[in-house]
Amino acid sequence: MFSIVVCSSNRLDLFKKKTLKFIKNNFDSNIPVYIFTPQFDEYFNDLIGQGCIVIKTREGLNKARFHSRNYFKPNDKLLYLDDDIDDILTYDNSINIEKEFETSFKYMESNNIKLGSINPTSNKYFSNGEYKFGLYFCIGCCYMYINDRTDFYTDDELQLFEKSELEDYERSIYYFKKYHNNFRNDRLFIKTKYNQKGGMYSETRNEDRTRRAIELFLKYPEYLLLKKKKNYLGIILKRNTKNRLIDLEKGGGLRGKESLNGLYPNINLENKLDIKSNYIFKLDGKVIGYLIRNLYEIKDFKITMKNNQNSGDIAGRIEKDKLQNCARKYYEEFKFNKFNTRTKKSDKHKFEMSNTIKRISGKIESKEIIEKIYNDIKNYNILGSCNYYTCNKDLQSAYHKDYRNKSPFVILLTINNNLDLHIPELDLEINNRDNDIVVFDLKNYFHANTKGKINNRYSIVYFEK
Repeated sequence: MFSIVVCSSNRLDLFKKKTLKFIKNNFDSNIPVYIFTPQFDEYFNDLIGQGCIVIKTREGLNKARFHSRNYFKPNDKLLYLDDDIDDILTYDNSINIEKEFETSFKYMESNNIKLGSINPTSNKYFSNGEYKFGLYFCIGCCYMYINDRTDFYTDDELQLFEKSELEDYERSIYYFKKYHNNFRNDRLFIKTKYNQKGGMYSETRNEDRTRRAIELFLKYPEYLLLKKKKNYLGIILKRNTKNRLIDLEKGGGLRGKESLNGLYPNINLENKLDIKSNYIFKLDGKVIGYLIRNLYEIKDFKITMKNNQNSGDIAGRIEKDKLQNCARKYYEEFKFNKFNTRTKKSDKHKFEMSNTIKRISGKIESKEIIEKIYNDIKNYNILGSCNYYTCNKDLQSAYHKDYRNKSPFVILLTINNNLDLHIPELDLEINNRDNDIVVFDLKNYFHANTKGKINNRYSIVYFEK
């Protein structure tokens, strides 16, 4: 026999109206129903005589589920239901829901599978009514679980599933990796309304979901696809060779300490990144950047650029015809810094200057179009935060480091781009193109653009200052 487990918070009336009604209509009264809730007194007093066992738990969906796994014995069979289930539909009218769950647990037990689910939609059209084994998404509102603990779980283990957003995706991947299969009963279909207020609902849920999708992409790249939705970034469970991990090593291609400032790449790496693949870049086991393809399209980008003579290394080593017009006649009088990327002050020349480039920069909120783009893409950067931007036009950047950034991680987007980002110390060339998002540590590594057409090319960098 299995037990039904419901974790509920501040939704007693909804639970009675939906899930409890569904349970009474479809399960025998001898099936135990356990309610884990922080509001023990309210639920206990109201559910007297309803056949429910009420357990006091901590606030938070994951903490409640975690507590429930400690409450039950190892290998107990548990059917987890959300508190707002409308119904479970069947592939045909001959199917008994309770018996179908009993059969599912038997399949799981005989195949050493600990996690199972039903079809996560109410649409029978694409189903063939089979029992399936593999990498299947076990939706959090209705899943089967054979308690696999050998001892009490600890709070440290809770960290595996401490975040509520997309926790059912992580649980699905975790148990697939651990037991090499999940179970799917494609004869049952869930009918429920997602994202209702109360319970685990959050006003910032779309933002939380997007950030969580990136976190799972970095943690389990081989098991998921990123899927752009209207208001957030989602994921699909699928074996995926288009998410690739590169373990980098320091030292490649760097000729000498501080020797590259203001120079340009003179080679292109032969090993190109696949233009259709996403990439995660690690150094010494830590993520230092990632590239996600075709994630954000910049439309109708119009902005007024200015000539800038104070950009330093990124503008290249000083050339007479790249200085502002009024300074060229003094070219022979100038003294330069160590790398020839900036003029020095003197009694006659009161200002330092670099080669002239088209650039604007400032606080993100100072430009409406810059702020709009940032608000759209800010949750793609989970490695740092940003409060400033730089926008360059028609620039092939020379080797430089973003020394002054507070956080090493930036967000990079481009328009009309066919230049690669070369990072010689890591022997890496990132061939990001329009609609791609790059998040990378550009504070600690020299980087520059390879040669290519730069007419009407824009690069937008968001960073923390």
